[in-house]
Amino acid sequence: MNSTILIKSKWKSLCLFIFLQSFYTSQCFAEEAPEINFGILSPGKAPRIKIIWQPFSDYMSKRTGGLIKIVVISSFKEMQKAIDEKNIDFFYINSYVFYRLKQKGKVVAVAQMKNTLGKITSQSEFIVRRDSEINTVADLKGKNIAFVNPMGAGGYIAPRAYLYQAGLKNGIDSNEIFTNNLFNSIRGVTLGEYDAATMCGLNYTLIGKEAGNVDLKVIAVSDSYPENIIAARKGVPFKLLALFKDEVINMSSSKDGKKVIEGMKNIKIGSFVKYDESSENLTRNLLKSINY
Repeated sequence: MNSTILIKSKWKSLCLFIFLQSFYTSQCFAEEAPEINFGILSPGKAPRIKIIWQPFSDYMSKRTGGLIKIVVISSFKEMQKAIDEKNIDFFYINSYVFYRLKQKGKVVAVAQMKNTLGKITSQSEFIVRRDSEINTVADLKGKNIAFVNPMGAGGYIAPRAYLYQAGLKNGIDSNEIFTNNLFNSIRGVTLGEYDAATMCGLNYTLIGKEAGNVDLKVIAVSDSYPENIIAARKGVPFKLLALFKDEVINMSSSKDGKKVIEGMKNIKIGSFVKYDESSENLTRNLLKSINY
């Protein structure tokens, strides 16, 4: 064999070795960094939701060794389907949706959101025009009331329960309108399209001025309901579940984690804490009061 053929043969062997080494390494990396789908239940616009949650995704990807992909889901039906088909692994949902899914044995709690007031509960407020003659919920009889979403804990269940306790059967004694948007609810009342709107009081504080709440007033406050929850579908590997839970709950303990949390204050997230199962009693009592 002449020297030219020998060199070519060695070069081919070297190239094959490099290729196989590269392939093996990439395969190992793929196995070590699986894709984890994180669902966000929100009627808002998907691009905006993804921008808000991308820092969380990046942080958790680094901490868990997986590639966290944000999936925006707009309805309870779609959320349930995504869980059943294992298209999402972890998700951020309101306490009412979590309660329903848990009752069906589909989910487990990972962590609970503590809001910017340092609480794991919140209350809904009833908002009307300042110049209206509506001063109590009794004055809402026969009126148009804007709710955010029929699957909302603070955007529907808590205020609906308050109306029932006050003697108003919603949808019978008053008219229900669902806006799927906090700004639309506030602006609708300001413009006189709705007689009243109801939503989480903290959300109203955070976005009210921007939406023009100077012409509005709060006439009532609902009973408390639990804040949003990070959950996982049943069947997520125990090691991944434990790791994800630990990293989420300890997020505010790290410099990078604090930065991520700081950027989520506009959606009222102050931190994530261990889930308090007793908070389900609040949801249970609210549903009982409206015969759900």
